[in-house]
Amino acid sequence: MPTSPCSTLIFGGTGFLGGLVAAALLSEERRRLLLPVRAPGDPAACLARIRLGLGDRAVAEHLIEELMRLVTVVALPPIERLSDLDQFAAAMGVNEIIHCAGCVNYFDEAGLESANVDLTAKLLEAARSWGVERFIYLSTAYCSGYRSERIPERLHPEPAPGDEPTAYTRTKRGAEWLIADSGIPFVIIRPSIVIGDSRSGIYRGKNYGHYQLWRAVEGLLCHEYAPIWYCVAPQVPANLVHQDSFQSGFIGIYRSVPPAAIVHLVSDHEKSPTMRELCWMWADVYCPREVHCYARYEDVPLRSLPARHRRFLQVVAKNLEIPNHRWEFEATQLGRLRAAGLPFTDTTLETVARCQRRYIAGSKRIQAHMERHAGRPGGPPRLVEIERG
Repeated sequence: MPTSPCSTLIFGGTGFLGGLVAAALLSEERRRLLLPVRAPGDPAACLARIRLGLGDRAVAEHLIEELMRLVTVVALPPIERLSDLDQFAAAMGVNEIIHCAGCVNYFDEAGLESANVDLTAKLLEAARSWGVERFIYLSTAYCSGYRSERIPERLHPEPAPGDEPTAYTRTKRGAEWLIADSGIPFVIIRPSIVIGDSRSGIYRGKNYGHYQLWRAVEGLLCHEYAPIWYCVAPQVPANLVHQDSFQSGFIGIYRSVPPAAIVHLVSDHEKSPTMRELCWMWADVYCPREVHCYARYEDVPLRSLPARHRRFLQVVAKNLEIPNHRWEFEATQLGRLRAAGLPFTDTTLETVARCQRRYIAGSKRIQAHMERHAGRPGGPPRLVEIERG
């Protein structure tokens, strides 16, 4: 099996996106990988995630075992002692860093600053000392803040007060500026909301992003039925990207995009399902008699709602606010790759439905709820569209 004498160090290889990156690099590039794992992380669990990821990519079992021998897992030292990795970087000939690590807790500002900004600064110091040739960073498509115009593939200024979605987006934007000012050749990749595989619907990440919405339906709404479902779902496209498209896009960027590029890894805006369509798809699962649909979270009369519906909207408030904004992303870099033959499946209502069916198949609570409430009298629910000034 031909491999490069050099290797790639992946920070965040234990996470969902880091695991997808690792599986893609192994299967497509045969790269040797160095994966630091923070205690009390389990190296065996990290390797198992990558092995499953290779299986998801239809890699033959005998090849999976060969590829896994290219992976070295080491203990990640505290942030102030990243120099402890010097010996491993030298021994394995690390010539690039892929930074997938970070904090995604919107409400932990100290953790976000430490994991997304301070860690990035330390990694850049390490990259200089190791003489790496490239630093690839996974950011987020939403780090521009709320804007009405098309979001460009360049560094963003600070948004206007009130237009910052979360401290997460702020710290990811800050990390981008550190990287761009570092003097190290870099590529910044900005994915939108990553969901399951477009073909199988399989998803191995935590309940973040769109899956937090689904988990809240399962855990709150399907626990105690109410005939009216209150939702926030305007006719706005929701930009989601399938994990297989994320991997395909990543490999295309890895191979072909020049230094100092910033790439939006997003689906075609024109093909994306709207939040209203996604809401209506879940109405077939929850089986209400009426759907009271609001354009904005602020319009919902929370105090008058049943307790679980109120709690549902409070839990998912931020994950409703972000996709309910009308985003439109420049995708020049990805467009060039696709025009050159890059395989990339855009997210559509049909492909999201495939992921939803996979989620439902793994939930006995949702299945039991549907058995009790499907076939409701009167047919489909009545839509009550509520607009407030």
